[in-house]
Amino acid sequence: MAIVRKDKMLAGYNGNLESVKVHNNAGTATVETTNGVFVVVEGLLAGERETKKARLASSADVAKDVLFVHNSEVMYDERKYKLADFRIANGKVARAYRLYNGDVMTLTTDLFATAVAVGDKLVVHTNGLLGKDDTKLATAKVIFEVIENCGRELDLSMDAYAVQVTRP
Repeated sequence: MAIVRKDKMLAGYNGNLESVKVHNNAGTATVETTNGVFVVVEGLLAGERETKKARLASSADVAKDVLFVHNSEVMYDERKYKLADFRIANGKVARAYRLYNGDVMTLTTDLFATAVAVGDKLVVHTNGLLGKDDTKLATAKVIFEVIENCGRELDLSMDAYAVQVTRP
């Protein structure tokens, strides 16, 4: 499944991260997810000091600030050793990166809701995935541009694309 490479991320060096628990689109229950999804932060969780509630971003959230979820791929089950096996467990705290102009990340094709090509402009689409929707570009707070087709560099079973963050 999803494999991600953080090529150039300002938040990783500035420490501008959020600790989040990822919830479904309705925000009613935590969900198991993968690295590379995008979320919208909705405030502190009840009884927590630093952990925030994050909801998987959808196309209705294009005008909001979206954050990029990526945890270190540490797997305690010896049978699961490939990056493609990594999951962020239901209810587990994850790291969410604030995005800045020029941030670059490489994502496998399963992290895109629509087919993409170099030069495409993308926005958050459904279930935390990116996709093409030209009607939302005018109102989007964060736009992603596909800058490179990396081929099967990250996973031999699917292509990967490098995307760069731009803010209008």
